[in-house]
Amino acid sequence: MIKEKQNMIRKSTFMYDEDLDRLMIFNNLKADEQVYGSVHILNLVLDITTKNRIANIEIRNVSEYLKSIDKNPDILKMLNSAKISVLPVRGGFIIQIILEGLNKIEEIPYTIPTEEKILITA
Repeated sequence: MIKEKQNMIRKSTFMYDEDLDRLMIFNNLKADEQVYGSVHILNLVLDITTKNRIANIEIRNVSEYLKSIDKNPDILKMLNSAKISVLPVRGGFIIQIILEGLNKIEEIPYTIPTEEKILITA
């Protein structure tokens, strides 16, 4: 673990900045892809690759969001791992964010409705 400033935790798969209340989760880019653009949805910023994969997710006001879905935001201060999973569902997709810390795993769902069928993967 690298501590860059007082209230920031950075590991290879995520970075949490307590002062800004932002969590960034990094997905490994494949050799043949690069970030193509970003999409802002709700309190999320998704970086999308040239292969329609999510490269990174930034969650703004993450502790407030966790409280709003009855999850303990203290997990952010003791985070060991963060992962992204994308599940296609009828009428859109679910972005599942898996946080590991405080000796437990929290799954944070975001349901993203779409008008047209699109393919995005993690």
